[in-house]
Amino acid sequence: MKRRFLFSLLSAFVASALLFSFSSCSKGSDDDDDDDIDVNIDEQVLSCFETINTFRTSNTWQWDEGNTTQVPVTGRAAFVLDEDLCRVASIRARELVQNFDHTRPNGSSCFTAFSEAGVSLSPAGECIAAGYSTGVSVANGWREEDKNYAGQGHRRILLAAGATRVGIAYVYSPGSSYGYYWALVTSY
Repeated sequence: MKRRFLFSLLSAFVASALLFSFSSCSKGSDDDDDDDIDVNIDEQVLSCFETINTFRTSNTWQWDEGNTTQVPVTGRAAFVLDEDLCRVASIRARELVQNFDHTRPNGSSCFTAFSEAGVSLSPAGECIAAGYSTGVSVANGWREEDKNYAGQGHRRILLAAGATRVGIAYVYSPGSSYGYYWALVTSY
């Protein structure tokens, strides 16, 4: 219990430091120029980040490929919130308004956004979502607890042992199909 309290206290301190140190993972409009990518670590991005790390560092499970056994997943290190990856996620979140898919509107792989943002980290995974208005709700949706193995792709990305960094962004586009569009990218 004492360890969890210290972790919560440390998380609050880190969250405050992140809010102070980063400039504006993204709540901008979907028509922003890609050359000037806003990075906005706001309370929704931080709550998503904290919820994912709580899940990632807890004792949890994922289905085996045959959907017969819940395989224990333990001992995952917390993600580091990375500003460069938040730029990648910001590009992808804006693109999701046009084309809600892991393929970009120009038909290329979602991972080409890494090089477009000038990020040389090796991509590990992408999670996308639409319609969630809060960071906690989207993070909980990506847990995919009610899905079988085939439907737990986001869960496996969040729990990947090799992934160490994460970027998170969202946009709100009034009048669009879902309103809110979220992107999360991970790297090694």
